[in-house]
Amino acid sequence: MQKAASHSIQRGFRPTYTPCLDEECQDLLKQYEESGDPDIADHLIESLDAARWHRWEELTSKMNFTHSSRKSWALIRRLGVAQQPPKSTHPSVSANAVAAHLFQVAKAPYDKKFERQVRMQGRTLLQQMSNKSLPHPFTEKISTTLQKTKPASATAPGYDNIHVEFLKNLGSKARTWVSKFFSRIMATHSISKIWRNGMV
Repeated sequence: MQKAASHSIQRGFRPTYTPCLDEECQDLLKQYEESGDPDIADHLIESLDAARWHRWEELTSKMNFTHSSRKSWALIRRLGVAQQPPKSTHPSVSANAVAAHLFQVAKAPYDKKFERQVRMQGRTLLQQMSNKSLPHPFTEKISTTLQKTKPASATAPGYDNIHVEFLKNLGSKARTWVSKFFSRIMATHSISKIWRNGMV
C-alpha cells in the first residue's frame, strides 16, 4: 500500500514562498544556482530589495482610513508586532504533566453487557472452527465498513502508517486480500503486535 501511495500521491508540489520573487529574480536565481557567481547573488539581492521596497510604497500609498480603516489598522498592528516581537513564554504546565493527569483521570466508557456479547460471539465462532479452516472471507462487510469510515481529517494513521484513504481507495483485488487477511486472523486467533499499540 505504501509503495502504491508513494507512486500515486504527488509529493513536494508546494513551492517555498519567497516574497516579491518576480520573474527577473527567478531568472537570476537560476543563473546563480548554475554558476555560483557572487556578483549574480548581489544583483539578485538588490532586485529583491527593490521589489520589496516598491511593494512597501504601493502598500502604504493605498492606506486610507476614511474608506477602509480595517486594513490600515491591521497593517499598523502587524508592523508593531514586527518591531516588538512577542516574548516566547514557556507554559506553566508541561505536556507530560497533562498526559499523566489524563492517564490517571480519563477512562473510556465501559459496557459490560456489550463486552459479554462480543465474547460470546467470539467463543461460538471459535467452536465452529474446529479444524482451523479459514472462514468465508467477508468482502461485503469490509466494503460497507470502509464506506462508513470517517475521512482522514478525523482519524490519524497508526504505527503502520496506513491512512484511511489508502483503505477507502482499494481495488477489488486488494479488498479480497484484506478480507482473507482478516479471516486468517480469525482462524489463527492472533493479531499482529503493531495493532496492539496506539498513538494518543
